[in-house]
Amino acid sequence: MRRWIFVILFVVVLALPFALRAFLAKPRQAGVADAFRLVIVTPNNQDIRREFAEAFDRWHRTHYGKSVVIDYRTPGGTNDIKRLLETTYRAYLRPDGTFWDQMPADIHVVWGGGDYFFDRELKRLFVREGKPISILQPLPLNRQLLTEVFPEDSIAGVRLYDTTVDSSGTPSPQWVGGCLSAFGMVYNPTLYDALKMPAPSRWADLADPKLAGLVALADPTHSGSVALAYMMVIQRAMADEESIYLHKHTLSRVENKHDPAYQSALSRGWKRGMGQLLLIAANARYFTDSASQVPTDVGNGDAAAGVAIDFYARVTAESVGSDRARFVMPKAASAITPDPVAILAGVRGEAKEVAEHFVLFLLSPEGQRLWILKAHVPGGPAQRSLRRSPIRRDVYADQTHWADDVNPFALAGGFNQRAEWFGLFADTRTLWAAAWIDSRDALKQAYLAILAVKDEHKRERLRMELADLPIERTDVEQLAAKRAELERTGGADEWKARQRIDWANRFRAHYEKVMAETK
Repeated sequence: MRRWIFVILFVVVLALPFALRAFLAKPRQAGVADAFRLVIVTPNNQDIRREFAEAFDRWHRTHYGKSVVIDYRTPGGTNDIKRLLETTYRAYLRPDGTFWDQMPADIHVVWGGGDYFFDRELKRLFVREGKPISILQPLPLNRQLLTEVFPEDSIAGVRLYDTTVDSSGTPSPQWVGGCLSAFGMVYNPTLYDALKMPAPSRWADLADPKLAGLVALADPTHSGSVALAYMMVIQRAMADEESIYLHKHTLSRVENKHDPAYQSALSRGWKRGMGQLLLIAANARYFTDSASQVPTDVGNGDAAAGVAIDFYARVTAESVGSDRARFVMPKAASAITPDPVAILAGVRGEAKEVAEHFVLFLLSPEGQRLWILKAHVPGGPAQRSLRRSPIRRDVYADQTHWADDVNPFALAGGFNQRAEWFGLFADTRTLWAAAWIDSRDALKQAYLAILAVKDEHKRERLRMELADLPIERTDVEQLAAKRAELERTGGADEWKARQRIDWANRFRAHYEKVMAETK
């Protein structure tokens, strides 16, 4: 008898995982056995995913009489999502650059990751004979709705939605912003007081030698959003050099565009920004794959400061208190960008219809207020405030019960990311990885050796020499041109991997050379 009991228990244990899987696969809302399953790939965090899944289901039942269960796919950051989608669509791409009609739509919507990810990567995921191929399909948003949601199509020069039009001139956007993101620094006031340091206000403050080993940073090859913040360090330096140049000349920026002296000024700014980033990277405690880890570690006291997305920092501050985490956006030196949503190519029928409804919900006043309202208030999150900035200007008219008193339209001022300077972004990210991560040990050893130099003037001279990387903007332009050529002819992936190794070796040699001068 005892033997049979053990056999029965063994069968129960064996079958339990399968029973749980079947149970969890069912729609969890009561009475919605016929709920439609909308599949969304996203880098958004668990709080956002949960709140919008529940709110959209309620909204959809009210407006369309049917429940929707959102099936989220979260492979990681934007680069991980890009690889997933590239693998999915490559198998169905014809030689002429079109997709097979029978292409399965296993994923319906891509949501979050920044405008660069959507506009420069997903709209150009494949290239055939020099022509970019998008995996996004046009959204059914008429001009009246776009004008209602976006009275102006940009914020300080950055587009809030894709402004593509069809052959008749009708708006045919492939993505629209669902909310706004800002980038800045999160710091721990308690640790800063212990270090006897003033609160950071500029990107350069993160390069202070007192922060050696105390700066938390995200890996730019995994977090496309934080990579934008790093790019703003470079763009701010370029803008400063541009201002100096234009102050000496009477021509406008556009008229100076092809002037070699003007381009030389921009190159000086580019290199100065790269050097500033190198010193910040030298202070790094680590490079995490997850941008949300940075404010968490700052709040826990494992790091004194870091580069962060605004809402991650604000959520952390709410959790641990303002004495342990505060967010600072460098004035006129931060990007304020849309965080888009799009429907993927190949989505048809009911899936397309529900996906369109999801986009409409994101743009509705109800969906917009969900981003910023306090938890537990009418229309707000059920569990915790999301603390993100709405993209509709009209919702800022009434900020009752808002979790944060913010208005990115006012904060943007006259400076935001410059689209014409983003052409080298993809290749610059590879260089950051080679300089900061692949060569991390050599960089750390050189930096610590420099900080150990007793003579103050020599120590500062060596810091500046370390920041003077053996690379110019023209080098990156050549890399970009070669990559574009190989993407048309083949062999780009192998070439990029080899180039990254070559640059890492070059940076290591530079660090070792500077380190030798400390002796």
